[in-house]
Amino acid sequence: MIASLRGNVVRIDEEWAVIEVGGVGYQVYIHPRTAAVLRTNRGEVTLQVHTAVREDAISLYGFLNSEELACFRFLLGVERIGPKAALAILSRSEWQALVDAIMTENYDVLAAVPGIGSKTARRIVLELKGRVDSLAGANPGPASPAPATPIAQRAVEALVGLGFPLADARRAVSLEAAESTSDMGAGLTLEMVVRAALRRLGPSESGKKP
Repeated sequence: MIASLRGNVVRIDEEWAVIEVGGVGYQVYIHPRTAAVLRTNRGEVTLQVHTAVREDAISLYGFLNSEELACFRFLLGVERIGPKAALAILSRSEWQALVDAIMTENYDVLAAVPGIGSKTARRIVLELKGRVDSLAGANPGPASPAPATPIAQRAVEALVGLGFPLADARRAVSLEAAESTSDMGAGLTLEMVVRAALRRLGPSESGKKP
């Protein structure tokens, strides 16, 4: 079983990346937030890996840290939650927010994921509450830094006003700044930054139609 990969990103898509290790390219399924982080990395990367073995395929699923991998495996233990659904849930929020939502029975965070719905959200909370407690005290690592430029700060405020968690808003804007060929505030308008960040984040719970 492959537990982790360390190498260079040679190809990347919204749903997968190819990591070259020792001349061998491994296709690893990832969620869009992980893809956005990998695009900003020009050197060696390390992914924690879950290996799924079926009769017709061996599939790898990659994560930036062991806590997110643990969340993924917890989700796979829930009835009718497969790898695709588990990745979709993790793409919606940081793993810390997901654990908090489960522990506080915040069904709305989970139900906001396309294809999950309120019934499945309740099942996830019912089956995982009490099991994810070990992750609640895990070190979350360094927080996403507050964007430094005025336009970036205003973009974060706009995203928070739309219902996104502050940490997610900061990360999305910071990633956009890192990928942009222009300095944030030079050639980019507030609307452009917010729209680009929204493409990374997906719909907020407050903006979801009933």
